[in-house]
Amino acid sequence: MGVKQISRSLILTFLIFFFSKDVTFSQYADSKRVILVLDGTYTMRGNNSLDIMKSWANTAIDYFNDGDSLCIITFSNYAKVSVPFLPVQHRQFMLNVVEDITPTLATYVYDGLSLALEAHNWRNPDQLRESIIVLLSDGLAPNDDRLDAIASEIDSLNCILHVIQTTFAEDKYVNQLKTLAENAGGVYLQGVSFKPERIVPLIRH
Repeated sequence: MGVKQISRSLILTFLIFFFSKDVTFSQYADSKRVILVLDGTYTMRGNNSLDIMKSWANTAIDYFNDGDSLCIITFSNYAKVSVPFLPVQHRQFMLNVVEDITPTLATYVYDGLSLALEAHNWRNPDQLRESIIVLLSDGLAPNDDRLDAIASEIDSLNCILHVIQTTFAEDKYVNQLKTLAENAGGVYLQGVSFKPERIVPLIRH
C-alpha cells in the first residue's frame, strides 16, 4: 500500500471515529448504508450539472431514515470523505456539505469509487451489511481502464453501484458510465431526464 493510500485510510479512520464516537444509531443488517460519491470537478460548472447533482444528493439525504447511515465522498483531483457514515440526526450537516461543494480541477472518478469501497469495508469484514453506492457525475473524463476492475470488485462484494449522469454528453462518456453501472450490478440514469425523486427507489430497494 502506497503512502497516499495509507494516509487516506488513516484520515477515513479518524473521521469516522471523531464524528461517530458520540452518536448511536442502528447497525442492523437490514438498515441502509448509502454512499454518495459526488463530482466536484471544474466541468460540473457547465450545463447546470452542479445544481442537478446537488438536487439529487439533497433528495437522497431527505429520504434518509432512522436506522440508516450515510457517507458522502467528494472528488476532484483527489477523493476525500466529506461525511463519514452518520445517522439521520446529522442530516443538516450533510446538506451543508453538499451545498458547499465548489468545482475545481480534474475528474478522478476512480479515486472516488476506490474510497467508497474503503468506506463500505469499514467495520464490515464479513460483508453482512450492504452498501448502496451512488455516483453523481457529468462523466466528462478520459477513458479509465481501471473502472472495469473496480466495477467487478464492487459487484463481488455486498454492495451495488448506481450511476447518475448530470448532463447530456457524447456517446463515449455516456457509454463509460453505463458500462460502469452495469458491471457493478446497478443502473445508469440520465439525471436531466428524471426528477431527483427517482433516486429514492435506488437507495431504498
